[in-house]
Amino acid sequence: MLGNSGPSSPWLVTRLVATEDETGRLDAFLNGSELPDGTTLSRYKSRELCTLGAVAVEGVRADATTRLRLGQTVEWAPALAELALQLHIPVAFADEAALVLNKPAGLAVHKGPLVPHSVADALAQVLPGSGLAQRIDREASGLLLIGRDTEALRSLGIAMEAGAIEREYLAIVHGEVRADQQTIDLPLRVTDEPRGDQPKTIVDPSGQRSVSHVTVEHRRKGASLVRVRLETGRTHQIRAHLKAIGHPLLGDPRYGDAAANDRARATFGVHRTMLHGARLRFPQPATGAIVVVEAMHEPDFARLFPALRRRG
Repeated sequence: MLGNSGPSSPWLVTRLVATEDETGRLDAFLNGSELPDGTTLSRYKSRELCTLGAVAVEGVRADATTRLRLGQTVEWAPALAELALQLHIPVAFADEAALVLNKPAGLAVHKGPLVPHSVADALAQVLPGSGLAQRIDREASGLLLIGRDTEALRSLGIAMEAGAIEREYLAIVHGEVRADQQTIDLPLRVTDEPRGDQPKTIVDPSGQRSVSHVTVEHRRKGASLVRVRLETGRTHQIRAHLKAIGHPLLGDPRYGDAAANDRARATFGVHRTMLHGARLRFPQPATGAIVVVEAMHEPDFARLFPALRRRG
């Protein structure tokens, strides 16, 4: 179960809150931590890392003011701290060819006339020549794969077309999904209806073959936490497929259930589409070695499903 596993990444370092002296604020706990270059993390930078969402307590992303308790675990990536601070986006993995960001909800991936800041902007400023190897909706959170140069992007593009990049998402849906596991194999077509200014994906026999594998992780009254593994990657595939089986994403203003969204907002403070890129498995562009990266869990997910925290 997710609550027992927690996130993992080749870069994450776990520290235990082992003494009463360490049971203060999270940013104070990180202050003075040793970095790979031999320097230590300042209180200012530790606060910034927490603000960015680059630090987890018990597997769930936490802010700087979080009060730690004895026996809790704190996870972060010292080797990626400086790059995260430069990009103003948490970094889950980095090497000479590829980068995996842990995008916060609300941050757009692409530039646009109504987008003051985007992942593309950050990459252009800090890592010119890099580019996006996949997309994720603005209101979704989680892992985003980046190629650091043209050759890396070409290699990742080939891997994506060949189905060699595995993408798994966590989603909170309306209603209690009955089947523990199911495969949704429904063709999808992107249409401009009913809003001409934004595309919407619908199930249509004339559409492209689209396959999503869904596993229920937890259930509660009126909602389910599911893991979705994509076999294909169509626009809004998860949103359209889950709607098609009668369990739309909570918080989704376009594909969701308005009444369920209102209840989730009032009861749990759900203010966004509850979709999170949880796991990436991809071949390293230069060597072909398999890289597996898992994201930290999100606080709004943990509010509805506390079992996501490794400890109570």
